[in-house]
Amino acid sequence: MNASNGQFSKAAVCDSQTGASETMVSQEKVKILYSADQQVKLLDLQAEAELLLKQLQALKQQRTEQPVSSIS
Repeated sequence: MNASNGQFSKAAVCDSQTGASETMVSQEKVKILYSADQQVKLLDLQAEAELLLKQLQALKQQRTEQPVSSIS
């Protein structure tokens, strides 16, 4: 998160491989900078983004596993 403008980088929000210590630091920053209702909204949006990413990855995997049908 960029504390100067209050925005999260895509990497901070979407990178599911971020280390646990980095995640804890980010969560502490969120607790300091945002009110409880904003924290809840942020967590909901993060969960939704993770779910959508997993769905997208599953669809991509399904498409790569399906044989390409030839047009006759």
